[in-house]
Amino acid sequence: MKITTLRPRARTTTACIAAATALALLTACGSSSGGAATGSGPSEDYRITPAAVSADQTEAVLEKAFLTPDIKAADLDPIIVESLNDMSRDFSSDQISTALSCMDQPTCKIGEGNQTLAILDGAGGDLWRHITRAAITLHATAYPNIGTVMYLQADGNLQTMQAQLRTLVTRKVTGIVSYDDFGPAMTAAFQQATSAGIPVSVYGGTPGPDAVNAVLTQVQSDFCDDGYQMAEATQKIIGDKGNVAFFTGTPGNPQGAGWQKCAEEWFAKNTPEIKVVNKSDTSWTEGGATTATSALISTGQKVDAVLYDYAKQSVNIVQAYKQARVDVPAQITWTSDNSLLKMWEEDQKSDKPWGLAYSSSINYEGNIALTALMNHLAGEKVPAQLTFPMPLVSAKVGDYNPQEPPNGPGPTIMPAEMLSKVLAG
Repeated sequence: MKITTLRPRARTTTACIAAATALALLTACGSSSGGAATGSGPSEDYRITPAAVSADQTEAVLEKAFLTPDIKAADLDPIIVESLNDMSRDFSSDQISTALSCMDQPTCKIGEGNQTLAILDGAGGDLWRHITRAAITLHATAYPNIGTVMYLQADGNLQTMQAQLRTLVTRKVTGIVSYDDFGPAMTAAFQQATSAGIPVSVYGGTPGPDAVNAVLTQVQSDFCDDGYQMAEATQKIIGDKGNVAFFTGTPGNPQGAGWQKCAEEWFAKNTPEIKVVNKSDTSWTEGGATTATSALISTGQKVDAVLYDYAKQSVNIVQAYKQARVDVPAQITWTSDNSLLKMWEEDQKSDKPWGLAYSSSINYEGNIALTALMNHLAGEKVPAQLTFPMPLVSAKVGDYNPQEPPNGPGPTIMPAEMLSKVLAG
């Protein structure tokens, strides 16, 4: 694959009523038998059997995770390498079946251990979040003392997420991994958990630098560098002049705010004739993406590229342009989607081809957060920030895989048996 740019450095909708029901069920259960987060058992209780991987196997895992052979283990924090290797282990069919059985349960037994892992998601309705939840749950089965996994998602509502976090504190879960869609607004709630002795490891969406004492660690790509890379990829496709639109998910989410600010900075400095003519929020839903695209098309504003942080819904953007019989703009997107790659490949044979650059699926963010959490509970030092690279690649003929389902996220480190069943619903 052609690397657009690389700077190694240090998302099945669920209705609000389902989240509320899950919260009520969890509250009714009373206190977890898992006990308090820290000091509930010897440090070895929190350890995983190390994955038996060679240096060559580690290189292969990293290439699959980042879509390039240029990212080396030495470029990454050891916790990131450890986590990616952990997920590359040979999980048994029983472990996969157990993790799959948890996907429609707010509380799930995965073993005989007395520790309870909680997964708290600010807006867990989209497919990326579903796959990421599955990856975390499967990973948890490798820790013998994690016996229960709890899952709550706030459906994009800040007050709901805050209430759910209070429930987890009441339950005295062992630890929490969380996707924060609301940035600093969650800091006080996270602090409540930390003060109660329950460590919180956040990934993807994070509360930011002012929350350094409120959470254990924050796992994410460098949002600003992501914006630079997206802008540079755009310039390579459309040239030094044109109009672009920025799409992101939950209004005000830290991820979107971060990359958009820096993409604008890059354009202003390097290609001032590339203008940002539209910014839209989609709530990372198919309906939201379609509505935002239709609204943009209705303005009559010519757009040469759409920069978005979710490839699954870039499909909806392309479809909306095709249905409106308007030329499809280039798509610069986070993650990958097999349907998007198929549409791109088919249109390369037409008289109106369009450009595409994308990243890996990055569904491993939650796994890194889990590894950091468990290492901390085992008494190891964990950095306050775990940053991984997210290089973009230019699409090429052959990236579309006809053997994968349409909603396939591209290369992942999740076992194929698990991924196919998660995608099948």
